[in-house]
Amino acid sequence: MLATMLREPTIDLVLQECAAFDNDPFAELSEKALEELRLRFPRNTEISHILLKVIVLNQLYSTRINYIDLVPFALHITGLGIDETIERGSPSAVDQIWNCEGMRNYYSFATKFCSWHHPAAYPIYDHYVDECLWAYKKQDQFFDFHRQDLYDYEKLVKIVTIFREHYRLGNFSFRQIDKFLWQTGYKILSERSADL
Repeated sequence: MLATMLREPTIDLVLQECAAFDNDPFAELSEKALEELRLRFPRNTEISHILLKVIVLNQLYSTRINYIDLVPFALHITGLGIDETIERGSPSAVDQIWNCEGMRNYYSFATKFCSWHHPAAYPIYDHYVDECLWAYKKQDQFFDFHRQDLYDYEKLVKIVTIFREHYRLGNFSFRQIDKFLWQTGYKILSERSADL
């Protein structure tokens, strides 16, 4: 049960949370650094470029890739020939990236990697987004889904799309919705921690 009611995600509230996200100096600088890296190395064919992307994205977005997995994971991505799939906005790109034999499941990283390359097509998954979507589901029943559905990328895209439609936020991009979900999920978990 939520300690407090969540505010309805209105246009003004989403804009407010996006501004709060963008005005955080670390987030602002991280976003700029990631964009410059993506522009410098837009393709995913050279192992050295992909390793740089994996290391930087892992560090700045706290995706928790084990140090020992950095090089093998970058090699895995290099071998996928993933650029065309990402350009098409296919959810299968996320699955191809995180399904790496012999490694932990790096699902959150895969969503962030794809979103970073094509933000209009790929919403992000992380524990804050998960917490926010689940809290709104419990409070408002905006869509009937199971929590584990958030860990199926095609279903996640559908859930975020329905969230956006349900609250009449259709003019917002996935990236803007990501920022709102992240900010709100962070607050939910912070409030829960304070109550312990």
